[in-house]
Amino acid sequence: MNTTIIHISDLHFHTYPQNFRDWKSKRILGAANFIFRRKRQFPFQRAKRLVEQIQKMNWDHLVISGDLTQLALEKEFSRARKTLEPLLTDPERVTVIPGNHDRYVMQAAGTDLFSQYFGEFFGNKEIHVRKLNSDWVIIGWDSAHPNDWLTASGTVRRSTIQATADLLQSCPKQTQFIIVNHYPLTFPEGWNYDRFHELYNLVPVRDWILRHPQIRLYLHGHIHKNWIHHLPRDSGPELLLLNSAASTSTLSSGQVSSFHQIDLYGDNVRVSPILLN
Repeated sequence: MNTTIIHISDLHFHTYPQNFRDWKSKRILGAANFIFRRKRQFPFQRAKRLVEQIQKMNWDHLVISGDLTQLALEKEFSRARKTLEPLLTDPERVTVIPGNHDRYVMQAAGTDLFSQYFGEFFGNKEIHVRKLNSDWVIIGWDSAHPNDWLTASGTVRRSTIQATADLLQSCPKQTQFIIVNHYPLTFPEGWNYDRFHELYNLVPVRDWILRHPQIRLYLHGHIHKNWIHHLPRDSGPELLLLNSAASTSTLSSGQVSSFHQIDLYGDNVRVSPILLN
């Protein structure tokens, strides 16, 4: 059975804090970043064009791998939900996970704006699970959490790994899996790794995934540079890693893709870069 996935990420819907309490936090840095850089990089019109382009495509499942917002403000979540609504009509066909900007600051007890606006596309369990067809299953991870002012790192919890391991063990041996997480596991050649910006436990998480050959794809965002990477395994098929961030940003010189289309044919995978003009 053939299945088509659209993978987008890091849409960064944005607005200004509306009151003093919202300014009195890490949001001061995020708002400055927005004013001097990201306001030009993420014009709202491009988000609308992205939705219109995806509406015209034939797909079975949509994946959004985090950073829907810039400052985790309710108005940003509301705008993201309203703009993306034409693509969200069937929760069974959509996977949405939070990014570090969606967990930007500590929120009041009992308040989780990501869950309030997009929780139906992740659920309230340790991991998000969607069966795509008889052969493929998507697993969503929530590794984002608030940090101090100069840190944007995340952590894949032990409980998340354990829940994933239990799922892998419970499924038929022929089942193949796609992990969706906000943070990357690989980087372009020559990239300067910053431990204050990536997964705290990147190496053990990557090693764990590589030890499980039934995990075929890893979809992420976070770094605003689209790529397709391949990691070989000692045995079994290679791990394919796709970065679709930032799907709504203005194009840079030589950019060839804004997001990816993934076609699954049995146990075969074909990835097509898509450009948002």
